[in-house]
Amino acid sequence: MVYYKKEVGKQGEDEAARYLRENGYEITDRNFRTRFGEIDIVALENKDIVFVEVKKRNNSSFGTAQAAVDFRKQGKLVKMAFQYIKSKNCGGANFRFDVLAISNGNIELIKNAFSARRGSYY
Repeated sequence: MVYYKKEVGKQGEDEAARYLRENGYEITDRNFRTRFGEIDIVALENKDIVFVEVKKRNNSSFGTAQAAVDFRKQGKLVKMAFQYIKSKNCGGANFRFDVLAISNGNIELIKNAFSARRGSYY
């Protein structure tokens, strides 16, 4: 089961990276590890740093891919993003959080999915 989840996740991240490149993003990092967890994809779009959380679902029995990025996950992503920004010395840059959801072969990119300040989703 764990191997299957990792394989689905890797496939999803590969699909996401391809989709982002095709839509003008420049991928700068993948699977960036921090003490809080891992950022799936870090990219640049129009000089903004974009932290992309990728969620892939083969079916909806566990809910939608987007719903998996709940308030708790958002908090972790914010912490990881600040660690990334600090480690790369890019403190003055604009940044945002996107969620890329893949389910049943459909890809949905949600730009500015939540805010680092308020933690509000969508």
